[in-house]
Amino acid sequence: MNRHSILFKIIIFFIVALVATTALFKVMYTHEFTSAKANLRTHYHHVAMSIMRWKFAGGSKNQLLKDLKTMNIEIVKDASLKKSILQTKSIDRVSCARGHFDLYELGDYRYIVTPKATGSIILKDLKTEFINVNYVWVLYGFFIVILCILFISIAISIYPLKQLQRKIKKFGEGNNEIDFSTTRKDEIADVANEFDHTLKKIQNMIDARVIFLRNVTHELKTPITKGQLSLEFLEDSRTKTILSNVFVRLTILVQEFLHIENVTACDCVINKKSYHIADILNNACDLLFLEPDSITHNLDNEMIEVDFNLASIVFKNLIDNGIKYADDAAIFLYYENNTLAFCSRGEKMDKPLEHYTKAFTKESIKNINHSFGSPQSSKNSILIFER
Repeated sequence: MNRHSILFKIIIFFIVALVATTALFKVMYTHEFTSAKANLRTHYHHVAMSIMRWKFAGGSKNQLLKDLKTMNIEIVKDASLKKSILQTKSIDRVSCARGHFDLYELGDYRYIVTPKATGSIILKDLKTEFINVNYVWVLYGFFIVILCILFISIAISIYPLKQLQRKIKKFGEGNNEIDFSTTRKDEIADVANEFDHTLKKIQNMIDARVIFLRNVTHELKTPITKGQLSLEFLEDSRTKTILSNVFVRLTILVQEFLHIENVTACDCVINKKSYHIADILNNACDLLFLEPDSITHNLDNEMIEVDFNLASIVFKNLIDNGIKYADDAAIFLYYENNTLAFCSRGEKMDKPLEHYTKAFTKESIKNINHSFGSPQSSKNSILIFER
């Protein structure tokens, strides 16, 4: 179990509470037992004092019997009972001025044997009350039951956190059909319901964006197709070739746009395999209508694990921006230590790199080389692509 988890901390808390409670009730039981035993010894000490006054202070036997009767004590005269009592083991001893009074238990009564100096009289406690403090353990058991019920209740309450974690993980993997709503009334349910509400809002925004993109791409494809058909009626010329390249380029950009949008909307599965970096570079050059030999590099047979189409788009954009913002319209790919750098020569950047990586950031450059890419890079750059 994760020692940083909430459930682990709750278990530790309840274990500590259980140990502390057990120790507390143990102390309470000892205290109650000791207190009850002290009260019992005090009672029999009064009996012992009455015997001592009768024997050594000149008291009368009638007065002794009267005092004993007041304390619900009587003298045992049955010889067989006396023998049985003396054969049992003494449970306690009460000390008095001239001797010790031993306490015995037999059957439902407690008996007191006076010292030899008083004649070893055996007294019977007619209202014997045995020491019983087991109610402490009854209270302990009741408290433990409540503690266990409370622990189970808390564990059940936080269990939905695990379910919520699994659902969030599935949502992160692209499953947008998950329902986070719940009918529970605790704080975890509030979080789940708010997450479900937010998810539905995000899903509605994604659906609206998809519809918008479909409409935009449809509207773009129509004039591109008409333009390409119209070119067939023109005579072969340099103008026709340029326009044809433009329409092909626009078609590629629309497809690229849809591909990237599908990935960002989690509608596309990224198929990662190992490819030669040089093959990806050649495909990117094809997308830019560049000859592969026009890009200088030190690539040999280096491999990289990527989605081929997406990696080609990344290479294309980096090369496009590198050429666009280079002073000499040249770019160099340098590979070393599992790092691929897209290098171009240009002016030093005026602002930190973070400024140029923001969306729609555009820097005006005097010697800009026009290209089809998005102008989001810096004026001069070493664009890094790590494996």
